[in-house]
Amino acid sequence: MRQRIIDDLPRAAGDSDALAPVRREQFLVYLMGPYRTFDVDALLPADADVETDAPSFATWDETSGEYAEDEVLRLLQETRDCLRDRGFNAFLAIDVGIPLDEMDAATQSIAFAQASNATIFIAPQVGDNLGVGIEIGSVLEDLLSTAGMQGPAADATPPKRTRRVMVATEPSVRSAMLGAVHARWDASVRTFTDAADCCRLCAQFCTHIQNEELYGSLDRLD
Repeated sequence: MRQRIIDDLPRAAGDSDALAPVRREQFLVYLMGPYRTFDVDALLPADADVETDAPSFATWDETSGEYAEDEVLRLLQETRDCLRDRGFNAFLAIDVGIPLDEMDAATQSIAFAQASNATIFIAPQVGDNLGVGIEIGSVLEDLLSTAGMQGPAADATPPKRTRRVMVATEPSVRSAMLGAVHARWDASVRTFTDAADCCRLCAQFCTHIQNEELYGSLDRLD
């Protein structure tokens, strides 16, 4: 999957334009965010009513959310472009352009995260924070599920891979899953105030991971 991502990013995919080459082509940064409908049927309890319990990222609650769908996508794209300007090979799922009939959205998210040097979930305040929690949780459970993670959070031993994951949220975002990201998986959770601050946080995290690969205890993925 790593090589497929690297090969596909310079090509236009659907509504996503081809991305210009970057200095660190092999340093993949997967940016996740609630900017399109996410299929969670398989993640909901068997007795759940999909019509009422499944979140839709295609329509925001305008009375409680600060962002419209297009603005969420724009924030993700601005962060991607900002990181790419700094040489990191940042991408969104739509930039790779794998058809959903080939691989469903949840499986794509997990595969992209596994293939990337760093994974960042950007969670702005939107009307449906349930969906934010479900998508973050599903990826972390599949990506980081090991024998050491069985049992209560206090006794869990997160795998080293956890250090490659960061969640960036606005201060107003409230989700029990976000608390579990740090308590259970020991992944980094940071807050941002605007697009520029979001880019700064993400760039700092990517630089930290790069240094850990070069001089620390994280393995290089290239």
